[in-house]
Amino acid sequence: MDERTLEGFLGFNDDDLAANRDGRLSPRQARRLLWSGAGRLIVGPPFAAGGATISLLFDSAIGAVLCLIASGMGLYIAWRGFGFLVDSMDGAVAFVTGPLRGRMVHTRNRTSYWAHIGPVSKRIGRAAFDALPNGVACHLYYAPGCRSLLSVEPATVDEPRPMHPFGPDSAHAWDRLRWSWVLMTIGLLGLVVGVHQVASAHPALPVSVSGVVSDYRETHGRSTTRALYLEGHGDTYTPKAEDTYTPSAPPFGVLVGHQVVLYINSGTHDVLAIDDDGQLYAGDWYLHPDHQTMFETVNGAITTVLSGVLLLIGVAVLVRDRRQRESSAVYGPPTVRCRTRPATEYSFRLLLNVD
Repeated sequence: MDERTLEGFLGFNDDDLAANRDGRLSPRQARRLLWSGAGRLIVGPPFAAGGATISLLFDSAIGAVLCLIASGMGLYIAWRGFGFLVDSMDGAVAFVTGPLRGRMVHTRNRTSYWAHIGPVSKRIGRAAFDALPNGVACHLYYAPGCRSLLSVEPATVDEPRPMHPFGPDSAHAWDRLRWSWVLMTIGLLGLVVGVHQVASAHPALPVSVSGVVSDYRETHGRSTTRALYLEGHGDTYTPKAEDTYTPSAPPFGVLVGHQVVLYINSGTHDVLAIDDDGQLYAGDWYLHPDHQTMFETVNGAITTVLSGVLLLIGVAVLVRDRRQRESSAVYGPPTVRCRTRPATEYSFRLLLNVD
């Protein structure tokens, strides 16, 4: 494979490397960061807003917390998007000199390969991983805010002479700000959701629906879903397991063709009780409506406590990082302090291949 083909395959060229050595982005790299940031800003905010909104619809703490986690992922993606945009507009380049390390990660369905240099990790292909010169020192150029890898060269070349100082090589201020504010934002959202769950807690309110059972369907997977259908009704009614009713209900399939009265929890399709020809099969919330109030209050309290913990962690991280910034010395670009064996241009560029 010739040099020109390698450069196109590996994602940076001589012009990119020359610009990075001068402490600036090449026009091509600036465009790439801009589009990467725009894509994340398109995806992230809907996840953040959607997760926060849907969490208000859940009565259980598990459902609300899972939605808040999705909202947090959206915030993180959006915040990273801002990092890409800031780097593309600012044009700054950071560099670090350090050993190149490879890491193999096994999951259930596949194996992924990673190259690590300083604060930057990049996914690579199997061929690049096999050829990776582990432990060899190199100069890595990356965007300081989003930590996107820009270019790399052996540390045996001359020390870079940037036109302006480079940024920190690890724990960048933007990265610290991102994590602390994501935690605090999710904590505040969670507090709102938890307080809403507690304030809106109410007893179960049975509403009767009568008709002939036309069908019953049961789907098994990670959990079991049940669906009852009544003739002339377009809604699907969801009973719980037969043994959760008092007395235990018969298999719901035998109710097909029976005239029944379903007692549905108001505002939902959950079946609280079933009256089959005078025989009542009642669930706990039908017999004790206040148990729903207790359930929703406890779950709201759990959501509130967990969110408060996240908020406190975010504040603690913010305070800690501010103190570290105030006490830390002015940054100077790292240098190579030991002799290392030379690395070939092919080896260092091969590691940039992405699946």
